[in-house]
Amino acid sequence: MLRYLRENTGNWIIKIFLGIIVIVFVFLGVGSFSSNRNNSVATINDEPITIKEYQQAYKQVVEQYRARFGNNLNEDLLKVLNAKQQALDGLIEQKIILSEAEKLKITVSNKELQDSLLSIKAFQKDGKFDLDQYKAILSRNSMNPEIFEAGQIEALRQGKVKSLVYSSVNVTDMEAKDWYTFQNEKVAVDYLLFAPGAYTDIDPAEKKIKKHYTDNKDNYKSEPKLKAVYLKFSPADHKDEITVSQEDIQAYYEQQQEKYKVPEKVEARHILIKVDETDTDEAVKKALERAQEVYQMAAKGQDFEALAKKYSEGPSKTSGGYLGTFEKRSMVKPFADKAFSMKADEISEPVKTRFGWHIIKVLAKSDATIKTLEQVSSDIKKELGQQETQNLAYYKAGEAFDAVIDGDDFEQVALIADKKIQQTKAFSINGEGLPIADNSGFAREAFSLPVDSISDVKQLGEDYYLIKVVEKIDPELQKFDQVRDQVKKDLVAILQEEQAKKDAKKAVAKAVDAKSLVPAAGKYNLEIKSTKLFARNSNIEIIGNLPEFTQAGFSLSKENMIHSEIIESKNGYYVLGFKQKKQPEESEINDNLKTVKNELNWRKQLQSYQAWMAELKKQYDIEYDPKVLN
Repeated sequence: MLRYLRENTGNWIIKIFLGIIVIVFVFLGVGSFSSNRNNSVATINDEPITIKEYQQAYKQVVEQYRARFGNNLNEDLLKVLNAKQQALDGLIEQKIILSEAEKLKITVSNKELQDSLLSIKAFQKDGKFDLDQYKAILSRNSMNPEIFEAGQIEALRQGKVKSLVYSSVNVTDMEAKDWYTFQNEKVAVDYLLFAPGAYTDIDPAEKKIKKHYTDNKDNYKSEPKLKAVYLKFSPADHKDEITVSQEDIQAYYEQQQEKYKVPEKVEARHILIKVDETDTDEAVKKALERAQEVYQMAAKGQDFEALAKKYSEGPSKTSGGYLGTFEKRSMVKPFADKAFSMKADEISEPVKTRFGWHIIKVLAKSDATIKTLEQVSSDIKKELGQQETQNLAYYKAGEAFDAVIDGDDFEQVALIADKKIQQTKAFSINGEGLPIADNSGFAREAFSLPVDSISDVKQLGEDYYLIKVVEKIDPELQKFDQVRDQVKKDLVAILQEEQAKKDAKKAVAKAVDAKSLVPAAGKYNLEIKSTKLFARNSNIEIIGNLPEFTQAGFSLSKENMIHSEIIESKNGYYVLGFKQKKQPEESEINDNLKTVKNELNWRKQLQSYQAWMAELKKQYDIEYDPKVLN
């Protein structure tokens, strides 16, 4: 298959799939299955999952992540996302579900199959199923209707089994209300921060510095280093070799219509009367009254821009409340819902968002459209050209690695590839100083190799590499005089941390006794700071994402004013006190009830399915080769 793709890079659809295959095989390792080609990668009750099935499943996982991450998708990210395990787990679950479908005698009728095919947008023209397009797309993907429809039947059978599991799930209004309240309850806290860096008077004696060096010698060794040689295969090497025809551009455009949709847009001004999340109901009501007064002036014909300059409390005040042209998704929901329901020159009554009350004037609206082929032709040509040069670079790297597999040494491989062997200076794991765009990535790959071994094809940035480590330089203990300043800095940091933690613990005890942060703040000369209201699942302004802080905050109340433990963070040690707690209003809960029920139902269905699958897996004998996931 890979050779077929290499030889047919002139076909635009092949170019796209080769782009996906490039990542797949770079990650799997070119030729990594060559010695195992006829073996399965796993068995479920002795039923095999073939290498071909696994490769196809993995390609699909990569394709999904490519759609999400675009050009940022690389080997390292795929490892972090655990893409190999996802692909294998998905296949195992499919086999189990189909086995259960057999036990339950679940079938798919011709009508069900037909309806599913008719609903697939890729097979439609002008919103209707097109048989010629159906056959053409399958042909481009090296499939025929029989194979595709068999797979579709399996997918429908799996869907029916899952539906049986999901049907046992029910969400009541009370559950949804409780869940929404839990998720949207907010709390604000007062806090003291004991920051280690604030202890600037710590100055350890020379004797302690030397002792720290002696006790921690492994920390003061020079970094291990490597020297390597490499071959580089760059897309830029092939920029004069490619041609993109108008037929290629036309075919790509027809298959990527979704990509060229231009959403509906609105051009608007607004006047904002601010409301803070901590404001009382009375303050919110007074803000609404002010907003209503301004609205009445605008509705009676006073110049909206002038009113915004005079009364608006938002950052757009100086520009007369002008917001420019925007898509619906770029604004908070209540604002966007209202603005996109209005006509040009219409002025809204005050609309409430988390920022306050908005009076909106729509200046113009533009309908959703699709960019024409003429508008995007040059972009498509550039994109297809980039894909083809990328594929050619990978093709050349793959050919070179074929020679490695055949047993050629690095010099012979370079001759075959018509490439000059390039040599590095000694470099550490961070790759600093390497003449490579992704120097840290190159260094990580090199440090994973034994001396004198040749890597498989590695993609670093847009380029592909074959790397050979030729020398390993072991770390050595550096003399005290060479590292004294760093030793002192490390020791001071440790002592600062210890003192900050010690003081924070004393401050907690003092605050608990007093049921207030004030005495502790006075003793340690610290300012009591406050957070804004925050929810359980949100970042806390200034604090950031600190689950322990959030959990502690929600444990506080008027009856439990001080959290009895310090909260450790990268910033230091926090001592927390209660400030305010706010429940969502009943009207807000009811407005969101339908959405909440749907989301909670989906969550419960997923949990139910996962629990069901976990139990089923215990009943099956599942074996797989761990090397597949390495």
